[in-house]
Amino acid sequence: DRKYQGSYQRVAELLKQLRLPAENLHRFFEQVAFSVMVRNGDAHLKNFGVLYRSSAELWLAPMFDVVTTAVYRYVQYQGGPALEDRTLALKLFAGKHHTKAYPTTEELCTFGRTVCGVAQPARVLQSIAHAMQDTLDAARGDDRVPPGFLHQLREVWEDGMRHGC
Repeated sequence: DRKYQGSYQRVAELLKQLRLPAENLHRFFEQVAFSVMVRNGDAHLKNFGVLYRSSAELWLAPMFDVVTTAVYRYVQYQGGPALEDRTLALKLFAGKHHTKAYPTTEELCTFGRTVCGVAQPARVLQSIAHAMQDTLDAARGDDRVPPGFLHQLREVWEDGMRHGC
């Protein structure tokens, strides 16, 4: 259960303590922003890692275990109502007044700029939004993607892609 406690801000602070090169914090912002935009509500502490060859050679691990959780329904207990996952796995910022609600574009840009040191976080969001749109367009002609699922995915992603506007 502890993997859902904490914040992305605290992860970034730990990456800074490890003295990773600045581009690792930029990539971490990209990972968090992508998770927010595709509505990956399961980007918990165990989904971020550091790789190393020695104590002096460390870097942020590539993204893994990314799922658009918002399209899936689940039941907490037998006979209970079907629920949707509409929150982040962690708070964006540390502090008890912050929540796991998906952040606004302004909050996400503030996180990128102040926590991760990204000079132009809005450009990162635009780039992710364009890639998401390209992926949806490509999936439209892919027989492996059921039309009903693609429709659900498009609805959820369009909400996330608004960050890139």
